Amino acid sequence: MGFWHTGYVEFHEPTGEGSFAPTASVPPSYPCPTCGLEFSSERDFRVHAFEGHATPRPVLVLRGRECGASRLTVTTETSTADWVIRNAQSVVVNGRLTTVDQAVAFMASQQSGVIDVTLTNGDVSRTFEFEFALADEADLDGVDAALNRLIDSGELSLRAIDDFIMRSKRYPTASRYMSGLANYLYGVLAREGAAESGILDRSHDLGYEAKYDQAVGTLGSFDRAPAEAICGIVAFHYNQFDRAMTKTKSQRVAEVSLRFQAMLKGELWPSGDLSLAPHTSLDFALSDSVIEEILRWCTVALDGTAAAGVAELVANLESQRPYDALKLHMVAAEHFRSVGDMTSALQHAEWLRHGRTTEGWYEGFRRRVQGDSEQ
Repeated sequence: MGFWHTGYVEFHEPTGEGSFAPTASVPPSYPCPTCGLEFSSERDFRVHAFEGHATPRPVLVLRGRECGASRLTVTTETSTADWVIRNAQSVVVNGRLTTVDQAVAFMASQQSGVIDVTLTNGDVSRTFEFEFALADEADLDGVDAALNRLIDSGELSLRAIDDFIMRSKRYPTASRYMSGLANYLYGVLAREGAAESGILDRSHDLGYEAKYDQAVGTLGSFDRAPAEAICGIVAFHYNQFDRAMTKTKSQRVAEVSLRFQAMLKGELWPSGDLSLAPHTSLDFALSDSVIEEILRWCTVALDGTAAAGVAELVANLESQRPYDALKLHMVAAEHFRSVGDMTSALQHAEWLRHGRTTEGWYEGFRRRVQGDSEQ
């Protein structure tokens, strides 16, 4: 992690049969009783009935967001005001017919377990699945204390993570939170090439990304400082700068992300040194060493005064993954433009010419370089 020693060397059609069947088969017909159109399959008829007539589909909303077909995990307490059911003639919860008000009250009272909710309106039926995994505050605090003990040890290894998991098992209602933290820690080991993870070649391994994705998928629903720090760090790594700016409480990560976001949007951005921006201890403790290195290079001043830092950055560019290379090429291009080395500036910019997120920045950068040359 940011300052840790890891110890590495460390997804029944009609047949036409019967005594009076015609010699030529007659295709099935499904007429619409409303408009008279006929369809050759039941599926096409149902699509027409759903889309062609005013039969609103039933909707279930949780905290202002419409729920979909995939299972949704609820990790914080809800109230009846958080649940809204619309366009439902019938409501079935765990196989039992109930009213809308009863269903809402039941869902708001859940602490754990899985429930199925089926809403029906005419011929349209939708099923929603919710897993309730609410953690006691005391148990969440217990897991955070176990994490702090791991951080204080100054060492990250499989044994250290196993010890963290064993200590956290005393807090059963926070098991999902603990799992998210553990996945991230395993991802850090994988990314840093720890021998205990069986990873020998960091430049070709992508195993850490799966662990980071799993961690963020779990921790994103927890309002806890470690969860926010991890989600912000991972968002920065994936160049999700808008998310990184708001998710993390680290001013350093937020300011660097804000600068990149402004660059990509063609807006004014600060060119000064961002390395002195304060950051929380968790921001530093929970970041992996690679992200720390990337952050250090990305905080350099872009006014032409960071020659040494940019030289180090350029020397290490080839070993970086595409997510990080994007950030570093932008930093290098802006630096070289500031010092008047347009050849080097354009060389770095060319790497980003066809990127989906950097195409606009590239066009604007070329215009700025052209304007400098004409002066």
